[in-house]
Amino acid sequence: MRFVFYAFFTLLALLAGAAAFAYMALPTDFVREELAAQVRNRTGRSLTVEGPVSISFYPSAGVQLDDVRLSPPPGMAGEPTLRIGTLTLKMPLWPLLQHQLTVEHFTLDRPVLVLKTDAQGRRSWDFRRDAGNQPQLRGSEPGDAAAAPGASVPDMAAPAPSAQIIPGLTGLQLKDVQINDGTILLIDERSGLKETLSSVSLKLALDAIEAPARIEGGVTWSGEPTTVAGAAGPISNLLTGAPVAIDLAIKGRLAETQIKGAYTQADATPLGGAIKLEAASLRDLMAWLKHPLPAGPGFGKVSLTSDFGLSANGAAARNANLVLDGMTAKGSLSVNKGKDRPMLRADLSIDRLDLNTYLADGPAQAAKPADAQPAAPQTAKTKAAEPAPAAQGDTGWSTQPIDLSALKLADAELSLNLGGLQWHDIKLGKSVIKTTLSNGLLKNRLDPVQAYGGKGTGSLTLSPLDGGGGKGSVDFGLHGVQLQPLLADTVGYGKLSGRGDLTGFLLGNGRSQLDIVKSLKGPLRLEMADGAIAGFNLAAGVKALQNGQFGGWDSQPSAKTDFSSLTATCDIANGILDNRDLDLLSPVLGATGEGKADLAARTIDYTVRPVLKDADGQGVLSVPAHLTGPWAKPDVKLDLGAIAKNPQAAVDTVKKAVGKFAGTKQGKAIGDLLGGLLGKITKQPDPPADAAPAQ
Repeated sequence: MRFVFYAFFTLLALLAGAAAFAYMALPTDFVREELAAQVRNRTGRSLTVEGPVSISFYPSAGVQLDDVRLSPPPGMAGEPTLRIGTLTLKMPLWPLLQHQLTVEHFTLDRPVLVLKTDAQGRRSWDFRRDAGNQPQLRGSEPGDAAAAPGASVPDMAAPAPSAQIIPGLTGLQLKDVQINDGTILLIDERSGLKETLSSVSLKLALDAIEAPARIEGGVTWSGEPTTVAGAAGPISNLLTGAPVAIDLAIKGRLAETQIKGAYTQADATPLGGAIKLEAASLRDLMAWLKHPLPAGPGFGKVSLTSDFGLSANGAAARNANLVLDGMTAKGSLSVNKGKDRPMLRADLSIDRLDLNTYLADGPAQAAKPADAQPAAPQTAKTKAAEPAPAAQGDTGWSTQPIDLSALKLADAELSLNLGGLQWHDIKLGKSVIKTTLSNGLLKNRLDPVQAYGGKGTGSLTLSPLDGGGGKGSVDFGLHGVQLQPLLADTVGYGKLSGRGDLTGFLLGNGRSQLDIVKSLKGPLRLEMADGAIAGFNLAAGVKALQNGQFGGWDSQPSAKTDFSSLTATCDIANGILDNRDLDLLSPVLGATGEGKADLAARTIDYTVRPVLKDADGQGVLSVPAHLTGPWAKPDVKLDLGAIAKNPQAAVDTVKKAVGKFAGTKQGKAIGDLLGGLLGKITKQPDPPADAAPAQ
């Protein structure tokens, strides 16, 4: 028995020693070779362990590998797809002996993951066995069906599609997976993209390889730390190429984003689903994403909910609801790589579009009277040849340089349904706008448009000039509009009121708003009914002449001249408006006029000839008035030279007029008016023979 006892313990000691020897002398090269063989058989890639290998069996089976490197897919050159400083893996021994692969602890220290797309469209993260021999993936070119936004959102709990899971991984559980101080490199050789995500620290948990993985952690990109939380899976689909459902919340200082969708390696639109985004400043967000917007105001608070699709060649949104700078847009849009520049397509309904939000100089300043010196008096025979000199000081037009270089950043095809539009002081109602932008040339067609109580159509072209500024044209036809607010908002003249039609075609160019106004040229046509000219009462001015009162023609804020119709055609050249056929009609007064207006200086040099009518509507007296100076408050002078030259003809006119009103109060009033006027004129001393006619 004692022999048996010693023999038993001797055998036990030998077994223990053999086990210790086997443990201490375990061939680590075998581990390297076996790992490399398994990876090569499953993925076609090379796995190398450059550093030491440590193996343990108690209390858990485990392995530690240093300096692990995984090659890119076969045929793809460049650095390893994955480099790991230290990989630590621990698994409980008993489940392992029962063929249950449960990972208690899996740590990747200082990993570097290279997500690379080469010039042929192959992706380093495609782990299908024949990924290296896959043909180039077709991107979403403009017009391709793949560009349609909004991939369907898969059920996160749904089983994976019928794809083959790698044998040996069925039942895999990852209880504690940590990535510490990792780096992710994003490289696209087709576009030259190269970005780095640093300080990647993530925790993952996986109940089974056929289930989604739970993700929590953070990453730093472009100096901004961002947190990530959510789920993605099934993880097995990453190895088989089947769709992987994604449900992630990404939060940072600049934005908060929620994404629920799917990633598919073999699809032309690999990432699609639904997105919700909120940011305090779209301008700051785009700068962080390294797609900065042109310098200027606007592009502030933004929120977006939409179905979306991302491809190698662009992005698309469907059922989008965008709120930007307090304005709301709904519809669909897409951005695709064009031949020379990105192509933007959109079909949107916008509650209102205030372009002043994005203009460097903001809304146009309110017009201010110009301090021009009054021009010298003119006789009735003298035509207003040139306008008064341009005023010194503020004319109301901005001199800030206009930067239209942004028009060359992209091409576009847009269909916009607007609830309202404002540009500088110009305000439009409901409008349908068709816009095309190609190589910097912007073309807009408004049809129809509601404007200032009426409606109409119009078109606008705009393009940048070399060295700054721009050139453009506008062609419009407005019908039944209220002229007072329209003229006040467009040219700063608000004294003409009434409803009418305005048509025209204008061309202009320059580096600033003032330069463009100075360059304007083109025809205009105005037809109005039942309106008034504010600041003047022509009828009262004529009647005041019955007592020889030559005042009363000054501009008065409360005065106005009513009319039943007013028509005029104008030609504009170099910012100077020229009119020769003004025709104003009313029951007791008519008027014709001609002259010019300097749109840039906001000054006027114009002669108007009011005509007092008799009972038959025939004119019996015309006293021309000459208006000069700033159009907000012009200086008015009467031209009585024609009457003074031939007073007898005027007397005959008075007799004729009074005779038609014989026996009536109106006849007496007209007789007193004209008689008093002519009496004053005939009592004036005769001028010298060589003097100009008296005024």
